[in-house]
Amino acid sequence: MKQKLVFGLSAAMVAGAFWACGSGEVVESDDNLEGLAVALLDQITDAEVTLAIQSCEANPQCAAEMQNPPDFAIPKSSETTSSSDKGRSSSRQPMSSASVPQSSMVIVKQQSSSSFSIASSTSNVPQSSSSVIVGPGAQYGTCAPVNATINRGQSTTWKVTKAATASPQEFLNKAEYVWTFADGTPATSTKTGNMSSDAITYATSGVKTASLLLTTNSGVQVTMDCSPLQVNGAAITGCKCKAAATTVDVAEGGAASWSVTGCASQGANITTYTWGGLGVAGDGPAAAAVLAAKGDVVQPTLLVGNDDNTQQEVTCDAVKAIDSNIPDYIIEATQGTGAIDIPAGTNTVHIAVDCSQNSTFFCNGEGQINAKVGGTTITGSHYASGKIDSKYCSGSASVEVTLNIAAKCGVY
Repeated sequence: MKQKLVFGLSAAMVAGAFWACGSGEVVESDDNLEGLAVALLDQITDAEVTLAIQSCEANPQCAAEMQNPPDFAIPKSSETTSSSDKGRSSSRQPMSSASVPQSSMVIVKQQSSSSFSIASSTSNVPQSSSSVIVGPGAQYGTCAPVNATINRGQSTTWKVTKAATASPQEFLNKAEYVWTFADGTPATSTKTGNMSSDAITYATSGVKTASLLLTTNSGVQVTMDCSPLQVNGAAITGCKCKAAATTVDVAEGGAASWSVTGCASQGANITTYTWGGLGVAGDGPAAAAVLAAKGDVVQPTLLVGNDDNTQQEVTCDAVKAIDSNIPDYIIEATQGTGAIDIPAGTNTVHIAVDCSQNSTFFCNGEGQINAKVGGTTITGSHYASGKIDSKYCSGSASVEVTLNIAAKCGVY
């Protein structure tokens, strides 16, 4: 009930449109501001809450609006309901100075107008209006486009994310955000008390940058270089990134490889393949890596680019390492004497008998069996079987077996 009352009194001013108790400026809604309202709750004293309510009651219009506050969503993280107020927490209750929550924000009447704003009892930020911090301003926060990638001709907004150690008060009221956008329309955007820019449209493709000059609520100026935006031109379609095998045996070197096929871009030429991932080395549409230990998994990252400044992220197969010298389970005989219990999940099974002569892998289980043995998929109700692909079994070999249920498996 405490924090619901807090929000009824003042958070709507921050997270919504600010109560315009008089002729003050109304700040537009900004999703980021709701989080700042929550962050302020624990900084305010009971005495300030009393003052806030009394100040609002002294203004007829504010008092009337306080009796009928606007609707807004209370974040779950800030909502605490005791057993005594469960029955009334869903209804809005009129407030007065006789009903004071334990923590709140202060409504302070501005000297130059009849509007009200938010203040706090504590502040640990610099107060000098002449302080200028040169650099990325990481002590205050970061800025980035809401959408990291858009298409040419589309728009996106940019926003500030407050640093965990920064005072939320510094981002409210008089805080000014002056954005500058490379190749964007409009080229600049200025906001007061709102942590998001206007929608910016991009008519050309490529990597776009932005910067922000933040003047905090106490007058400190901070510069930030924002994370880049990727604007795509001609689309890249059809790319497939496949692994030569989804498992590799570290006892045999652990070499994994991937290749990209099918990429097309109408009106543009594919020019670049940018590979990433632990130990992955790429050369054009091919890449390789060496897995060192059983259980290691490598899944490359891949960006395919064209000469119209488009970059398309492509998902590649993951490759897992097995070790035939350290199998999870061993099949040492053929049907009748060699079936073993294998649990659900993925395990390395060493087939110690000759499995190169058109051998069949089988499983018996209590229910529908869905299994993958190396590169072979087998399914069935209570029983499933399939030929072992020769590339996974040349004489005695280890294969990765994935089961949906526990089953008794073997070869014949």
